[in-house]
This record gives sequence, structure tokens and C-alpha cells, in this order.
Amino acid sequence: MYDVIIVGAGVSGVTFASKISKYAKTLLIEAQDYQKEIPIRTNIFPEHNKPFIKEELDWNNKKIFPHPHTTSNYMSDEFNGVIDSKEFGIPLGNISYTENLIQHLINQFESQGGIFKSNERISKINRHNDHLEIINLKGESYNSKLLVLATGSRGFELQRSLGFGAPDSYAGVYLHLFGDESKINENLDYNYSFHINPKISINGPFFFNKGVERISAGYLGEKHQSKEEIISKLEKILKNYKPIQSIVNGLSYNISDAVVGEISKHPIKKYSDDRVLILGEAAGIVSAFFYEGLLPGVACADIAANTLKPLFEKGSDFSGTELQKYDKEVNRVLMTYFKNGNAFEYLIYNESSSVKNLWRLYTKLLSENRTCRKYIYEAYINHDLSKHKVANDRYVGEKLFGMLPTLSKVSLSPKFLKAMFLL
Repeated sequence: MYDVIIVGAGVSGVTFASKISKYAKTLLIEAQDYQKEIPIRTNIFPEHNKPFIKEELDWNNKKIFPHPHTTSNYMSDEFNGVIDSKEFGIPLGNISYTENLIQHLINQFESQGGIFKSNERISKINRHNDHLEIINLKGESYNSKLLVLATGSRGFELQRSLGFGAPDSYAGVYLHLFGDESKINENLDYNYSFHINPKISINGPFFFNKGVERISAGYLGEKHQSKEEIISKLEKILKNYKPIQSIVNGLSYNISDAVVGEISKHPIKKYSDDRVLILGEAAGIVSAFFYEGLLPGVACADIAANTLKPLFEKGSDFSGTELQKYDKEVNRVLMTYFKNGNAFEYLIYNESSSVKNLWRLYTKLLSENRTCRKYIYEAYINHDLSKHKVANDRYVGEKLFGMLPTLSKVSLSPKFLKAMFLL
């Protein structure tokens, strides 16, 4: 009998495993074959992530964090809205080699007595009065007092079988491009570039994350888009889309290495029930505009560990009533900050002909307005997101509305009013 079984060894699962295994007998299960390879991922890791995982990581570990994240470029076809940390203070965060971060946390977990099994899929979960039975595809079963699902967008059937909802999900794709460090620096001035064009997608951005000798590029596609379609479109973008040719010129890549997967957003109604918790992206806890998934991953892991420790100490039966504290704390810590993403999602991601112009004006606003840049910078570095200043987001929205031509103000005012209501 395990105290905790965690299904899913992405960032949220391994972060939680490294925390909970200090005082609970823990099994971590991952469907992918990590013995063969943990898929490489180059991500941004904002400063506001750090309080949730500060005890588990060394921020000077260059294998995990190859360099600081100092610049973000909100990019249209005409303007660069650059947030440069040197204008305001400390870096925005770090660039993360997330495969190394995951491996580090798995090593830590195992050193604390945790058991890790990869290349193992869970097919069924049975509830019993005093435990849960987790059954894999081979018919082998494990018993646990508590189950934690951290499966990202790959375990919705499991959580539905336990009475949970499933968030909205979209097809996403990313690919790594390679070159020597001097070439990477020559091609790309910014650690993170975030670009919106409705011809690429009406659901999300095209992005570049800059590492050392590698760049991660990708975009969010449409619902129900096939793997072949989304990869083919990515290849066409990399070869033909003019605004990014200076970035990809001279870099090497193999389009067959592109990774396609579901990306979720929009939180489900509840994240806990008797003896079960849902972490991070599996619960749809992802910033709706920026698709920022590492933050809710590490935040949910930390909140879950803090919720469970006193329950283990008193010999709890992990009832849904006791575990509701996790839901309340997730909402308290993250949802004020996430209002920003909800408002921008409503305003920008749609089929309207105004999308491209709105994004162009937003990038122009950032290039011209220091206060708007400062407010975005503060969101990156804020160590207490429960106190995120919604008034700052309203200020940016009002300035953006003020830049619209008169006729656009008339036609788009209902949309802006609703976006402000979401804040």
C-alpha cells in the first residue's frame, strides 16, 4: 500500500513527487519511456514561479537554467513590444531546459525513497472504501491511500472515470532548431518572442524560446487538427513566413522531430474529491492567453504538498471535504493573476477581422508606453500572485482602447467592456 500514487511525470507531477516523498511512501508513474528519453523542451521560467519550488532547485545550475530570461518581445508584423528587464531591475526569470529540470526532480524523488516507473500506462482506477486501486495495461495493480493525477492533457479519460470534468484542449506543436551560440545570438535578440497572426491560429500564439545552441519554436493550432496537418503548417511557416525568416535563417532542424500534443486551458469546476487531487494542466489551470503551464504546475504541486502534510500527520482519510482546501488555495493564489489571461483571450483570440489590428496596436503600445511595460514586468517578477494588481491590467486595456480609431471604438467597445468585466 502506497500513501500516494502520482500519475504523470511532467513538471507538476515531479515537483509534487519531490515534495511529498519527504514524508509519504510514494509511487510516480509516467506513460512515456523516460529511460529512453525525456523529450527536450526549452521553456521560459518566470521569476514568479520560483517561490513554489525554491527548496528543490539550484538557480545557478546551468544544465537546468542555461541563462537568465532578460527580454520578451511581443511581436506583430510591424512593432516589437519589448520588455527588457534592464529597464526596471532583476531578470524576468530564467530559460529552462525542462527535460533536465524533470530529471533533476526525479533523481531527488528517488533519493528520498520514492519509486519511479516509466513507460507504464494506467488503464483503470477502482475506488474502495479505504483506498484506490490503480491498474495498468498489463493488468498489474497498485493500491494507494491517495491518488494524484498530473497527466497534463493526456489523462482526461481517467479523470472522467473518477467523476471529474475535462478542460478544453487544443493541438499544439513545437520543434527545436539548432545552431552554434553565435548564430543563435545573431538571429534572435530576445529570450522569448510571442507573435499573433490569425492566419496562423485564432487560438494562440506562434512563439520562440531561446536557449543555448537551440531555439524552441511552435504554435497553437485548432481543435481536432490532425498531427500531419499541424506539422505541415509549421513547416510552411518556418520556410515561408516572412516576419520570422531572419530568426530561422541558417539554423538546422528536422521537421519529423516536431512534437504534437494536446494543450489544455479553462479550469474544471473542482480539482479534488475523496482521495483524489488533480494538478496543473490536467485541471485546465493554464494561463488562458499566454498558455503558461509551468507556473500552475509548480504552484499546484506546492499547494497540494502543503495541504497534505498536516493531513498525513493526523492520519486523515483524505475526504473530499478535507481536500477542498487545495481547491480554495489554488483559486486564491492563481486566479486573480489569471484574470489577465482570460480578458486578453476574449479580446484577441477570435475570428474577427480586428484581431491583427488589435495585436499590432498592442505591440505599438508596449513599444511606446513605459508604464505598460513596467506593469508587465511586475507581473513576471511578482512573488505573490494572489496580490496581482488587476488595476494595472485595466490601465493597459484602457490605453489600448484609446489607441483605436473612432469607428473601431464604436464597433469594439462592447468587446472591451466585457474584457474589462473579466478582470
